[in-house]
Amino acid sequence: MKNVAAYSHIVEKEIQQHKIEARKILDKFEQKFNKGSLVVAHHFNQVSSDLIRLVKHELEAAGFKPEFIGNRPNGHIVLRVSLIQSAMMCN
Repeated sequence: MKNVAAYSHIVEKEIQQHKIEARKILDKFEQKFNKGSLVVAHHFNQVSSDLIRLVKHELEAAGFKPEFIGNRPNGHIVLRVSLIQSAMMCN
């Protein structure tokens, strides 16, 4: 069997795709917050857990407190971010 390093080009391609998808999701959050929304949610359906982790990590790095609601058998997960909750966690 080949060494795992032999597959790095596949991994890099997948990571790049996750970053593109994560940026789209984060832009959606930012647009809704800029419009005055206090709570924003994103529904994930049948997506990679790596993508969900990446989005969560980026939100946390920006000082937000994301929370997950539901993990249903069909792969539906909701990522919810509240500005009020996030602000209270910072203080």
